[in-house]
Amino acid sequence: MKIRGKRIFNYRPMCFCAGSLALGIILGEAVYGESIAFIIAICCVAFLAAFALVFIKKVRRFVYIPLAALVGLIGITASSMVYDANIMSGYVGEFTVRVSGEIIIDGDTATFYASDIRIDGNKLKYECFVSIPSTAEIDFDAGDTVKLTGTLAGKEHVKFNSYYASDRANGIGYFATASEAVKLTDGDAPFPLNLQLKIKRILYENTDQYTSSICQALILGDKRGMDGDLYASISASGLAHVLAVSGLHITTLAAAIYFLLRKFKVNPKIAFIIVTALTFFYSALCSFTASSLRAFIMCAVFSFASAFGRKRDNLSALSFAAILILLFRPTAIMEVGFLLSFFAVLGIFAFYSPFKRFGMKIVNRVSPKRNFGKRFADVCAVSLSANLLTLPLVAFFFGKVPVLFLLANFIVLPYMMAMYIALLILMLLSLITTFGGFVWIMKILLIPFRVYVGVIGNLSFASVPVPSGVCAIICFEIIALFLSKYIFVNRRAKAITAFLSIALSVLLCAVCALV
Repeated sequence: MKIRGKRIFNYRPMCFCAGSLALGIILGEAVYGESIAFIIAICCVAFLAAFALVFIKKVRRFVYIPLAALVGLIGITASSMVYDANIMSGYVGEFTVRVSGEIIIDGDTATFYASDIRIDGNKLKYECFVSIPSTAEIDFDAGDTVKLTGTLAGKEHVKFNSYYASDRANGIGYFATASEAVKLTDGDAPFPLNLQLKIKRILYENTDQYTSSICQALILGDKRGMDGDLYASISASGLAHVLAVSGLHITTLAAAIYFLLRKFKVNPKIAFIIVTALTFFYSALCSFTASSLRAFIMCAVFSFASAFGRKRDNLSALSFAAILILLFRPTAIMEVGFLLSFFAVLGIFAFYSPFKRFGMKIVNRVSPKRNFGKRFADVCAVSLSANLLTLPLVAFFFGKVPVLFLLANFIVLPYMMAMYIALLILMLLSLITTFGGFVWIMKILLIPFRVYVGVIGNLSFASVPVPSGVCAIICFEIIALFLSKYIFVNRRAKAITAFLSIALSVLLCAVCALV
């Protein structure tokens, strides 16, 4: 786009397509519950807008924008209609399920995920989350078929609800509360659940509860077995992202594999296939969470560009990942993991370079030969840029934000990534040799992490409560992106626009509060 002959931003069709698709999904979720005629009317408007653009030569190339919005609107609407048509409001009595997850005992309650729900021989479409008293006889495991006696309640579709979106991503449509569970038949856990359970079993049998829960979250992204107080301390320390398998983990794994393949002088194209296959397998092992999927897709795109000599564009790769995920999982736009993962990477792409330049100016004034200062400037640039766009979201979803994330990213993060690689190697040896004792050393290796989290996480000022609303978040993200390096206007214009946007956000927040 240009104004007075000057380009304002580079034209990236992938970015516009991803944004339009997301807006279409948001619009579709906003009109959920309205009459089908009203929704069809909105679809017709989007289609007519695309049809009109075809006949206007100057804007013909933008015809995909309303079409992408139309696809998003239809996708989320169809997904909601299918869900509503197949969900059952409630049932009381006996029903059978197949255990499809690890059985977690917490106090007087045992919980697990179950699939293949059948009532009088009729199979229900979605899976369920089961809660039973831990005092009940639990003689079954993943893969077994169990008869439950209790209640089965369908999960209500709540607009823009992150919990609902996460359940939909996992295929969960019901919550079951059972007073009795009786095993009917034995069964085997499907892949990748069987491998997940083997990894967890090795950790639980050869380490303590603390170590096993940290290791399980570190390599699988599964925090279900973690103590609530421990996770709160980790979050307050600014290290929660270490326990969510994302770009940090996938990139570290891919870099390690590439390093080994280069040592064996493997052809770059063959190396691309190997790394893509292994990172896809790892993403599947992590249950295809939004963050792991985003990381896998971007890693595959960058690896392809490197192997085949193509020029890569960070924003286009990020947008391509968003498009693929939203096409197959439109409710992901409401998932906390999806939003935090994409906005963190977007923040790094947009603000890492200016933050790094500013930091290096300070370092060069102190001592241009001080490597420690250069490393500190680099870590600060990555940490600040990643948190700039995510802190408003963290405040909105969790009500408070960590303030010591810089310290955590500089001191603990490199160490934990080294522990991540060490744990992968030890776990691989344990699975190959069937000797789980290899992972025992993690009890010692994680002591520094345990001490740091215990000290920092319990400080009263480690995290502070910050109120945040939807209007404030939207305005903040728009301002931040406008001030980024991707908008080519002078500082005065950026300052004026930022000021007007802030005033508008304050006005919108005031109006919303009154309403």
